[in-house]
Amino acid sequence: MFSKGLVKRDNIKARLISLVYGEYFTDALRNTITIVLPFALLFFYHQPNMAIGVGVGALLISLTDAPGNRANKFKSAIISIVSFFFTALIIALSLGNHWFTAGSILVLSFVFSMLAIFGSRLALTGTMAIILAIFTLGLHPVDPLLFSWYIFLGGCWYYLISLIQIVIWPYRSLHQAIFECITTTSMFLKSKARCYDPEVPLDECYSETIALHIKVNEKQELVRNLLLSDKAAMKPTNERGQQLLRTAVSVIDLYEQVTAIHYDYADVRKALDKTGALNLIIELIEILSEELEVLSGIFLRPKKILPSQRFLKFEHAKTELLKIANTEAGTNSQILQKIVRNMEDITLHIQVIKGDQPMSAIHPDLSWNDIVYEDFLSPQLFKLSSLKQHFSFSSAIFKFSLRLALLCFFAYLITLIFPFGKYSYWLLLTIVIVAKPRFGLTWKRNIERLSGTFIGAVIGIVLLLLIKQVVVLLIISAFMLLGFFTFNRIRYSISVLFITSMVILCLSIYDGHTDHIITERILYTIAGCIIAFLAAFLFPLWETKGLKSLISNILEANSNYLLKVKAELWGTQVGITESKLARKNGYIQLAKFSEALQYMHLEPKSKQVDLQGIYAVQILSYRINSIIASLSLSAKQNIQQDSGILLASEALNNLEYCVQHSDGLSLNKLNEVVHSAKIEEEHAGEGTVQHQLNLLLALSLELKMYFV
Repeated sequence: MFSKGLVKRDNIKARLISLVYGEYFTDALRNTITIVLPFALLFFYHQPNMAIGVGVGALLISLTDAPGNRANKFKSAIISIVSFFFTALIIALSLGNHWFTAGSILVLSFVFSMLAIFGSRLALTGTMAIILAIFTLGLHPVDPLLFSWYIFLGGCWYYLISLIQIVIWPYRSLHQAIFECITTTSMFLKSKARCYDPEVPLDECYSETIALHIKVNEKQELVRNLLLSDKAAMKPTNERGQQLLRTAVSVIDLYEQVTAIHYDYADVRKALDKTGALNLIIELIEILSEELEVLSGIFLRPKKILPSQRFLKFEHAKTELLKIANTEAGTNSQILQKIVRNMEDITLHIQVIKGDQPMSAIHPDLSWNDIVYEDFLSPQLFKLSSLKQHFSFSSAIFKFSLRLALLCFFAYLITLIFPFGKYSYWLLLTIVIVAKPRFGLTWKRNIERLSGTFIGAVIGIVLLLLIKQVVVLLIISAFMLLGFFTFNRIRYSISVLFITSMVILCLSIYDGHTDHIITERILYTIAGCIIAFLAAFLFPLWETKGLKSLISNILEANSNYLLKVKAELWGTQVGITESKLARKNGYIQLAKFSEALQYMHLEPKSKQVDLQGIYAVQILSYRINSIIASLSLSAKQNIQQDSGILLASEALNNLEYCVQHSDGLSLNKLNEVVHSAKIEEEHAGEGTVQHQLNLLLALSLELKMYFV
């Protein structure tokens, strides 16, 4: 086995590169300086009201600044600044009348939540505008117009810095997205190594790879949306943009190659158990995984990659594996030869991404003009023609917006009826942050919010007891703000820890009464979490309700993917755009189905469905998708199988049968289907196209049994 010390050093190095050079930390540093600098200067020049207004405006508007290209960020800047100004003005003007304030909160919460119909970027702007409304309640400005002007200035100041940064470094977010895409692909590849470890249950392996598939798909979508929506980068005359396009295509194609490493792992384990080959296969996969992880670092810190010992170790392990393949006979030799070829193909993809090999090494006949890139962008969620359907109880966005608006309305009334302390607005703040459309996500956010708040409160108390110098506490608060921004998009519970500590330190310095601040922070956090959790039963969005539709979608996507690959296998010309779109849709639908199952087990409704049967359908769908990906690669290598056309047609018929009968699937009690390993073991030629077709037919038939 290759050196574990080498792996450990590379892992530590990759993590440090990710932290120091990654977008999360550099954005956090930018945000912290942008907020703290004007805040400190205005306080120094005895302008506390302006300092608070500008600081709050810059702080909240910074959280609307999601990763994007220049056009996206400019649109976000305009919409966010205007929304913030009028939100602050409306709430500040309404403060003289409680009912007017309550009505304003109700309407604004609903309207801004409905912005989700325009996509995630505007949904984020809407959420932060609601939070600004709540902050305005707490600050209770004396001069509404002047306060709104301060908020406006804070927003303009922040986005001025952000837009200057994106003009100077236009591809920062894209580099980060490619880095994360390669990193998650590396993790996915490493999880494949566990499939060859007889000590690891196969169900556990499938669960892990499916969970990682969700992450990889999310990163791939981000790469597509950042790059393909950037008109400047997509111009043929933009050399840097075209280079990033080729890299993105290579990275996504690499995942297809990794996905295609799919065999009858139970059969492979049994066949190779006594040969010593399994450890060598694991070693080869882990070497490639580590190479990918190191390679990802160049997209955060461009530099020439120095030669390493990994590929020497790879060649040594490959030679040993080929020796075993030559001594083995029949099926075992075929398995090992196919595995080695797959490893070599992955190596070639890595070399293309590094620039050591040209793109033509993977796609010799590819013409970049043949691909219609616009088709790969995520479809717009909103169309004017569909506006009416979003204002009905059949719309998930409408149901959540109405729930959140009513929550904010009644929470505000609670703070009026039961006034307790100066920071009652924290109740509304907790509700807006914790409440999510999905029940499972609301529960998860509750746990993260509560744990982060308690730990952060303890840290804040300890710091106040140990440190008495105000300047030192303010410096620590600035670092706490930096920690909040660093982890806000990647680890919510840690970000809550930092922001809670910062709030306790700053308010204790500004207002005193530390015991009151801590008590109210914890009390209102607990109350807000409880209310948000209970409100999830109001206009609920249960995963089980949409489960049949998700199952139908993944079945249909796999069916369409197989239809395209079947045509390619037997020499029919299929457009590269159509082929890649079918692959993309298959990955997306599998990720959506799997993500829903992750949250479904947290629901009380999950007890009413046959989870074991649904998970079996998920694993079968994943395995079928992987086999189709493997067949797709065989088609690209011009490996035709005229004799297998009947097998592919039968498998396709089985999938279409499942699609047609998915509406009648009983989620409460699925058919009892016993997986037969014999069907897979009887077919000789493991790893060949013929065997893959046989396995595809067997799995599709097994899947069909759930829908009979």
